[in-house]
Amino acid sequence: MSRHFIFTYLLPVTLGGFIALAGYLYYQTTVLQADLAAMTEQRDIAEEEVRVLNETIDNIQGELAILSEDYEELRDDYREERNKNEDFEDRIDNLAGTLGNLNKLAKTDKELLQKYSKVYFLNENYAPERIDKIDDEWILEGKDEQYFHREALPFLEDLLEDAERDDIELKVVSGYRSFDEQADLKGQFTQVYGSGANAFSADQGYSEHQLGTTVDLTTEEVGGAYESFANTEAYEWLLDNAHKHGFVLSYPEGNDYYIFEPWHWRFVGEDLARDLHRDDMGFYDMDQREIDEYLISIFD
Repeated sequence: MSRHFIFTYLLPVTLGGFIALAGYLYYQTTVLQADLAAMTEQRDIAEEEVRVLNETIDNIQGELAILSEDYEELRDDYREERNKNEDFEDRIDNLAGTLGNLNKLAKTDKELLQKYSKVYFLNENYAPERIDKIDDEWILEGKDEQYFHREALPFLEDLLEDAERDDIELKVVSGYRSFDEQADLKGQFTQVYGSGANAFSADQGYSEHQLGTTVDLTTEEVGGAYESFANTEAYEWLLDNAHKHGFVLSYPEGNDYYIFEPWHWRFVGEDLARDLHRDDMGFYDMDQREIDEYLISIFD
């Protein structure tokens, strides 16, 4: 191929293509530069937003730290106030309990746990606030109606029913006796036994029966032969079970007041009766101040 052909025909084509290519490349470069500038601008915006966001986060963290400190202080204050309130509530509860106990104690007859057998005198005008009739089924045949302290009567009935379940038929001979009734009874015994009546019969004002919480028990077989009651299964049953219902034997063998009276049982409340039974102690052997502590729970 001749040079003439190359310069005449091919060179113009090649030069045009080169120019076109150069133009295309310039365009692409311009576009890329524009895109790069746009991306750079977006990056700068993003970096500024990140900076602002980080600053905001730092501010928030600072505020959170302050709030956390405030919260801790408030929580400590709350705990302190709560503890104060709890202490106050405890004091109120204790005070309420104390007042309740004092009110309960004020309404409980203080004579019910006093020692009256040749120790203290029970006023001739004293009578239990409330007495109820003992059901006739529990009264020894031939005896008059008998009465018992209303609050203590359910305990007596439980005792008699418990004995009946164990095939022990206990009967009541005597319950509440007034000052005058005791005086009449003592007069009768004195006429029969003379001064010997003092060994087994209290003078008026010294009898536990006037409290309304004392009962004389027997069985149909023994009847009025009270001394024989000590030889019965009923008496042995009472020794083992009476304390469960709040009753104690007032005058056991060897007591300092009267002859042994196996038939004479006094209600003193379940707590005191069980403690006396546990310690194998008689009612009159315990100090009166100790006994008085049981008064508040005598009917519980």
